[in-house]
Amino acid sequence: MNRSCCILGLVLFSLLHLTPYALSQVNLSTTSLTFSPQLVGSVSAPQKLTLTNSGSSIITVNSIAASGGYSAKSNCSTLNPGDNCTISVTFLSGLLGTDQGVITINDTDASSPQLVTLSGSTLANQTLSPGRVNLGSVPVGTTGPSKAVTLTNHGQAFSVGVIVTSGDYLQSNNCPATLASGASCTIKVAFHPTASGAIAGALSIASRDFPVSAALSGVGVGNVVSHVSLQPASLDFGGIGALDIFNHSKSVTLTNTSSSASLTIQNVLVNGPVSAGTPVYQIESTDCEGMLAPGTQCHIRVSIRDSLSFPELVSGALTIVDSDPTSPQVVSLSATELQEVRFSSATLTFAPQKVGTTSAPQIVTLRNTLDRSGVSLAPLTVSGDYSVVAAGAHPCGNKPGFDAGSTCTLGVTFTPNRVGVINGAVTFTLYPECEPTHVGPCPAAQEVLLAGTGQ
Repeated sequence: MNRSCCILGLVLFSLLHLTPYALSQVNLSTTSLTFSPQLVGSVSAPQKLTLTNSGSSIITVNSIAASGGYSAKSNCSTLNPGDNCTISVTFLSGLLGTDQGVITINDTDASSPQLVTLSGSTLANQTLSPGRVNLGSVPVGTTGPSKAVTLTNHGQAFSVGVIVTSGDYLQSNNCPATLASGASCTIKVAFHPTASGAIAGALSIASRDFPVSAALSGVGVGNVVSHVSLQPASLDFGGIGALDIFNHSKSVTLTNTSSSASLTIQNVLVNGPVSAGTPVYQIESTDCEGMLAPGTQCHIRVSIRDSLSFPELVSGALTIVDSDPTSPQVVSLSATELQEVRFSSATLTFAPQKVGTTSAPQIVTLRNTLDRSGVSLAPLTVSGDYSVVAAGAHPCGNKPGFDAGSTCTLGVTFTPNRVGVINGAVTFTLYPECEPTHVGPCPAAQEVLLAGTGQ
C-alpha cells in the first residue's frame, strides 16, 4: 500500500511539474542563423525560419522582435494544430565588424519565449591590407626599403582620390583613377626619417565613400639635434560615438627650444580618413605661422568631426613643416568608434527560483557615450518570465533621457511560472530616432540575454 502511494505521488509530481514540457508544441526549423559577410550599407538576402504547431491545441503568436542589425518579417498569427508559418530574417547592419542579434518569439505555448541567435559581419567597401605597417629602423636622412599595401575594392566602382602619406613617409602606387568592383592595386610605402626615435604616420585615401586609412610606424636611428618640442607627442581622441553632434578637439603646443635661433614655420596640415567628402580630422585653429622666436611657443588645435561612418579605428597625423633639421615633425592622431550606449553586462543568469515567486533584481548599468542627452532606452520587448523594474543607484526610469557621459541602472527580476530552464531577453533601442513607434527595423537595438531556472 505504501509502495502504491509513493508511485502515485511520483505520477502526480510529474503531471504537476513536467506537464509544461510535455505540452510544448512549438517547433523551430533552426535555433540559430549565420549570415555571410556583407558590405557596409547593403542588405542581405533573407533567410527563412519555419515555426510549426506540432501539438493538438491552437497557438497564438503575440510578437516577434529582432535585435542587432537584423529585421524579422512573418505571417505568424494563429496556428492551428499542424499549421506552420514563416519568419523572414535579413541582415542590414551598418557597423563594421561582427554583429550579434537575437529573435525573440512570444506566443501562448508553454515553451515561450523561443529564441533564435543571429550572427553576421559587415565589411568595408574598400580595405587596405595590412592596416598597420611597421617599416622598422632606418638611419636618419636615408630611405628604408618599401613595403606593399594592397587597396581592394569590394563594392561598386570606386573613384580613387588623392593618396597621401604623412610626415617622414613616402608612397608610390599603380592605382587607376577608378578601381573596378573586385579589383585591387598596390601602394608602396617607405620611411625617410628626419629625426631619431619612433615616428608615427598614416597612409590615407580621399574618397566620398567609407574612409580608408592605414597606420604607419618606424624608428629613426642617429643623432640629430632638434630645437622643436611637441607636447603631447600624440593625440588620442578616445572613443567617439558615430552620431555625436559636436566636434571634439585637442591641442598641441610647439616650443622653439633654441636659445638663439628663430624657427620658421612653413606649413601645418593634417591628414587622415575622409568621410562623405570631408576630412575626419581638421585644424580648428593655430597660431603656428611664420617666425617663432627663441624660447617661445605656439599652439595647434585639432578637431575630429562628427561622422555617420567612422571606421573602427581612425588613424591620422598632424604634420608641421619648418626650418628645423628634423622637419617635418609628426603628431599621430587616433580615435575609435563607440556604440552610443554601452551595457555593463550582455547576459544575466539567475539562481534557481521557486515557481510563482520573484527574485531580487539584478542590475544592468547603461552608459551614454554620446556627447548629447536624451537617448531613448525604452524597452522594446521583455520576454520570458522576466520584468524590468526601477533599481540600482541611478534608476533609468521607463524612458530615460540621461545626460552625456552619465550612467543609469535597470533592474531585471525573474518570476518563473514553471519548473525548468527559462530563457528570455530584454531588447533596447539605442538611437533617438528608434522610438517604439518607429516604423521599420532598428539596427541599433541591443539585447540583454536572460537565463534562469524555475524550481
